[in-house]
Amino acid sequence: MKNIYMLSFIVLISMTAVSQTADTMGGYTSMEIEAGHMKGNFASGAIEEMSGGVRIRLDSEDTEVQSLPISANSMRFKWEEGRTTPTTIIMEGSVDVQHPDASITAERAEWNFDTGQLVFSGNPEVNNDRMKGLRGEKMSLNLKTNTFEVTQVRADQVPLQTPNASKSPASKDKINVQDITDWKQLIDAIKAQAQADAPSPGKQILSQMEPQNQQLLLALDTALLLERKEDMLGLINDVLPVSGFYKQEAWADISLSDEVQQLLSESTLDAAGQARLNRLLLEAAYPFAFAGR
Repeated sequence: MKNIYMLSFIVLISMTAVSQTADTMGGYTSMEIEAGHMKGNFASGAIEEMSGGVRIRLDSEDTEVQSLPISANSMRFKWEEGRTTPTTIIMEGSVDVQHPDASITAERAEWNFDTGQLVFSGNPEVNNDRMKGLRGEKMSLNLKTNTFEVTQVRADQVPLQTPNASKSPASKDKINVQDITDWKQLIDAIKAQAQADAPSPGKQILSQMEPQNQQLLLALDTALLLERKEDMLGLINDVLPVSGFYKQEAWADISLSDEVQQLLSESTLDAAGQARLNRLLLEAAYPFAFAGR
């Protein structure tokens, strides 16, 4: 019974501390804890270590924020003098995070409360309804922005979403798989431009994508993207109806045809004209990739 009372006391203190760090914890304001063994400090209310199978659940006062269950074999807490919350939680052994958007498993995870970053290592893997078996050397989940980053990516299934499919351009300007003769060079060029500092067509293409698709396109190996040509094509075709796609500085060093110059001089363009302009801009930016260029 003595151990049970100690556990309840420390959990209560922990919940108070967590409520003061909602900004770094994605809006979570309370924590429930279950562990086989816990070591802590009565005077400060600080949890130092938990082991024997640890399960915590983060909850929020905001009903729009879903609970976040996390489990691991053990968890260690780092504290700085004068602070009421830990600076870091280190989780080891069968780490399992059931984020509302995806489940993430790994052998180790380190959660920095100051940055909101939860970094996974040791065979990390992500699964959800869209992504199956997304693996990498290291994964980083930001609980403040709900974004993730992966290095050395491999995946069993990563469908790139095309939310603007309903805005598909007129059929005569829509790009088909056979229109692109060098997919590898095209993907490599877009990725290289998007990661460089200078304005470029590649940056303009990525700027029209959903944040998740931007991250996946930059993180995934070209070989994997080549297996998803249809998805890539959907993302490229989504650019065609966009009126703000062209930026002069992005095409500053690219020769543009008379037809492009004429379309750019128009004060307004209908849907067909916009699709035609953007198709020609893509062909001018990547002449090596398009048939007949």
